[in-house]
Amino acid sequence: MWIPLMIKLIPWIFIHHFVSFLVKILSNVVVLCTWYIFMSISFLYYLIGALGTLCIVIQLSMLYILTYRQSRLIIWLINTLFLFLIHFLKIPDGTFQSTFKFNDEEHYILTLVMCWIQLRSISYSIDNIEQHLDSDCDIKFYFFNNFLCKLAYCLYLPTLSLGPLILYHEFMNSLKRPFQIWKLSDFGYFFLQVFRYIFWIFFTNFWLHFLYFNAMQYHPEVVKTLNPWALYGLGYCMGQFFLIKYVIVYGLNHTLCAIDNIKAPTQPKCIARIHLYSDMWKYFDKGLYKFLVRYIYVPLLKSNYNKLFASFLCFTFVFIWHGMQINIFIWAALNFIGLNIESIMRSFGRQKFFINIKTTYTSEINGRRLDCILASPLLIISVISNFYFFAGEEIGSIYVYRILHDPPYTTFILLFFLYCCCQVSTDVKRWEL
Repeated sequence: MWIPLMIKLIPWIFIHHFVSFLVKILSNVVVLCTWYIFMSISFLYYLIGALGTLCIVIQLSMLYILTYRQSRLIIWLINTLFLFLIHFLKIPDGTFQSTFKFNDEEHYILTLVMCWIQLRSISYSIDNIEQHLDSDCDIKFYFFNNFLCKLAYCLYLPTLSLGPLILYHEFMNSLKRPFQIWKLSDFGYFFLQVFRYIFWIFFTNFWLHFLYFNAMQYHPEVVKTLNPWALYGLGYCMGQFFLIKYVIVYGLNHTLCAIDNIKAPTQPKCIARIHLYSDMWKYFDKGLYKFLVRYIYVPLLKSNYNKLFASFLCFTFVFIWHGMQINIFIWAALNFIGLNIESIMRSFGRQKFFINIKTTYTSEINGRRLDCILASPLLIISVISNFYFFAGEEIGSIYVYRILHDPPYTTFILLFFLYCCCQVSTDVKRWEL
């Protein structure tokens, strides 16, 4: 549904940017915010009708009234309750969908937008405590102006339905920047990026006519019969094409935000060149990662909670926001366990006695080999957790069963390939640094 949705967005995005360009010449933030709101509401009305648009406006209004200038604890309680409510609304053919007679596409897009708005509402409310909002608006301490800024941020059209997440203070700081007319090189870079992502759209659709790994996710009985080479090849392709979807969406939306001089998170890094849990979370969805660190992890550490508890609450939130389903729970739980194992191993590796042993008895190259050998089993857990996320509980469980019950030489070959992945990932990381 994502590609048709992006195609429907094209004329609306063009009008959005054309008028935004004219408004920015006036350097009036209030007028610009009003235009952003008008365009997004008009698009939502076209896409999901008056009733769906009304649901989103009610959600935003209620969140604003209930959390306006409240404490962090109240903000989190109210937004968490709304997340549970959205989980109830997301049920296919449930009471909400059948009562208001939304078709499947309208229901999916409506709940998708509501989930994104929930993240942005939390970002707005907490940044507002730190007085980003009032300093960014022209007229201070006015309830209406604050609401206008929130609506503009939460309904910003290029990232409205598909992300990525821009934090509120970053959004408002971008609006404050002085207007700059694009140079010829800027236009060249923009069109180059657009053509780049269009190429990946055609690349994906072309190969999906010949390689059926996405369809095979819905036929576990077929997956069970695959030999190890085909099974792990299937897993690799599922991961790579899941990545490409986000490269296209986040990359295109990042490029569209740049037209408005708004700095959005860039596309994810290729998952085939990342072997550490911490790097996967840091570089796949950069907006969500910054959200978790800024609003959950760091505040808990400042409140004298330990890292384990802070990490646990981060993944609890990730589980609730993505959808409270068994496969999402397994994915979040495995990520929590894997990330903390990595953290423990890293802490152990920094101990003086371990450093002395490593430098005395191993060369630099052999030390790196040892690191990659230890990281390989952890990479298996990381990969399988992602299968649970994007392929479902049954497919993920098939991979677990096969790893535990296949002949030892099969698992050894798999670990050897993953060891090579760790080596390549380490080289690429060093090259970047």
